[in-house]
Amino acid sequence: MKRSRTLRNSTAVAMVLALGLSSPAHLAFAQEGQPQVNCEENPDDPSCVTPPEQPAPEPAPQAEEPAPEQPAAEEPAPEQPATEEPAPEPAPQAEEPAPEPQAEEPAPEPAPQAEEPAAEEPAAEEPAPQPETEQPAAEEPQASETAPEEPAAEEPQAETPQPEQPAAEETQAAEPEATETQAAEPSAEEQPKAAREKGRKRDRDQAQDQQPAAEGQATEAVEVEEPTLVIPDDATQEQRQQVEQQQKRSREEARDNRGELLGAAAVGAVIGALIPALGGKVVEDEGDRIIVERDGEYYVRKDESSLLRRGDAEVTVTRLRGGRTLETVTRRNGVVIETVRDEGGYVLKRTRILPNGREYVLIDNRDRDDNQRVDWDRRLPPIRVDIPRDRYIVPARRASRQVIYETITAPPVEKVEQNYTLRDVRENERIRAKVRRVDLDTITFETGSAVVRQSQVPLLEDMAAAIQELLDQDPSAVVLVEGHTDAVGSETYNLALSDRRAETVAAILVDSYGIPPENLVTQGYGEQYLKVDTEQAEAQNRRATIRNITPLLSAQNQ
Repeated sequence: MKRSRTLRNSTAVAMVLALGLSSPAHLAFAQEGQPQVNCEENPDDPSCVTPPEQPAPEPAPQAEEPAPEQPAAEEPAPEQPATEEPAPEPAPQAEEPAPEPQAEEPAPEPAPQAEEPAAEEPAAEEPAPQPETEQPAAEEPQASETAPEEPAAEEPQAETPQPEQPAAEETQAAEPEATETQAAEPSAEEQPKAAREKGRKRDRDQAQDQQPAAEGQATEAVEVEEPTLVIPDDATQEQRQQVEQQQKRSREEARDNRGELLGAAAVGAVIGALIPALGGKVVEDEGDRIIVERDGEYYVRKDESSLLRRGDAEVTVTRLRGGRTLETVTRRNGVVIETVRDEGGYVLKRTRILPNGREYVLIDNRDRDDNQRVDWDRRLPPIRVDIPRDRYIVPARRASRQVIYETITAPPVEKVEQNYTLRDVRENERIRAKVRRVDLDTITFETGSAVVRQSQVPLLEDMAAAIQELLDQDPSAVVLVEGHTDAVGSETYNLALSDRRAETVAAILVDSYGIPPENLVTQGYGEQYLKVDTEQAEAQNRRATIRNITPLLSAQNQ
C-alpha cells in the first residue's frame, strides 16, 4: 500500500509540474492547495479527483520546497542529458537514510521518466549536504559530472577540480603514499649533484660508524680502479682523454670513501672550514685530496695507505676510540702491515709483521702531540753543507747504481738532535735538508699530467735496486718520494698535482720493481722548490726526488 501511494503521489506531482511549466501562475495555485485552478482548464480531467491525495504529509514538503528552486531547475533543463546520468544516483542518496531495501527498489523507476528529473533534483539536493563526508569518496567521480553546474553549492564539488588527489587520499590509504613518494622523487632529482653526493657519503659514513670493525672492501675497490699511471709513448689523444676521465672517476670514488681514506675529520669537510685535525683551513677539495692552509702555507692531505692497497691484498679497517683507525693489510705471502692513523689521517704507527711473528716498526709517533706544531724552518739555523753539491743533490741521469746507493745510505750532513715525526719531516724543508737526495731527472711529466711514458719506467731500475739494497740491510727503513711541478698554474692545483706525481713514481717502484709499499711515503710540494728558476713551463721542474728519511725518524746520526 505504501508503495502504491508513493507511485500515485509521484505521478500526481509530475503532472502538476508538467502543467506548471506552461503556466507558472496555475502552479502557484497548486502549491497553495487550490485544485480548482487545474479543474477549470481541464474540467474533465480525472486529475481533479487526485488533489485530495497531494497534501499527504510526505509529498507536500517535496512540492513546497522546490518552489523557490524551480528557476534553478529550469536553467539546467537544457542539460537534461547530463542529469539523466546522475538521475538514478541521487535517488539512492536521498533514500539511503531510509531503510535500504526500499531505497534500492525505486531507483530504476525514476530512470524511465527522463523528462521529469526536475522532481528528483530537489531530492538530490537535500541529501547532498548530508553525505559530504560519507559519500563523496565512493561517488565523487560521478558527482564530478554535475559539479560544473553547482560548484558553489557543495564543497565536494568544489574539490572536484582536483579529483585525483582528494580521491586518492579519501578512498585508499596506499595511493596517497604512492603519490607522495612520486612527488618527493622529483624534488630529489632537482637537488644539486654535490648535495646528492654529500647525502650518499653521509649515509656510508654513518653505516661505517655502526660497524666498529668492517672490511675495507669499498676502499680496496677504489684502489683496484686506480687510473692508469703509465701510458704508451705513442698514446693517441683519445687514449689520453680516457686516462683523464678515469682519473676523474677515481677522485669521485675517493670522495665517496673519504671517511676511510682520509680519516674521520675529513667527512663533511667543505671549503672554508677550519679543521685542526686535518692541519688547517680547507681551501680546495679535489676528491682524492684536500688542500689546507695554515699560517700562509699550503699542505696537501690524502690517503696515507693508498700504496698498501695495491694488488690483491686483503684489507680490513677497525675503528678505535678518539676517531683513530687500525688498518690491517694481509698479503698472500702472509706478511701483515698494520697502520694506526688519527682522526685527521696522519700516520701514528706502522708495523710489518712477518709470517714467523717477527715485527718491524717503521713509524711510531704515538708519544708525540702533532697538535703542538713547531716551525722548524725558523727555529733551526740555516743548513751548512760541507760536501760537494753534486754529492748532496745527485742527478739520477748521471749517477750509477752504486752512487745512488751511497747517497741514500750516507749519514746526515748535520747532527739530528732528536727524532722527528713523519709530519715534521714532511712539512719542514729544514729538517729534510739534513739528509741527501737523488733527483729523478730521468722521469719528467707533461704539463698538467701525473702519468709517465712507458719508455721512462726502465730508467727507474737503478733507483729501485738501490732502495731494495737499503731495505735488505734495514727492513725498517723509510724512503720519501717527493713530487714537484713548474710554476704554470695555481699554487693549490700544483700542490695536488705534484702529490699525484710522487704517488705515480712510488707506484711504479712497487708494481714494476717489487719495492715494499710500507717502506715508501709520498709528498707533493708543488712549485715551492723549482730546479730552474722560471715562471714559464719547464720540464726539469716537473720531476720527483728520493730521500732516505730513516735517520730523521729514528734520530740515528750516521
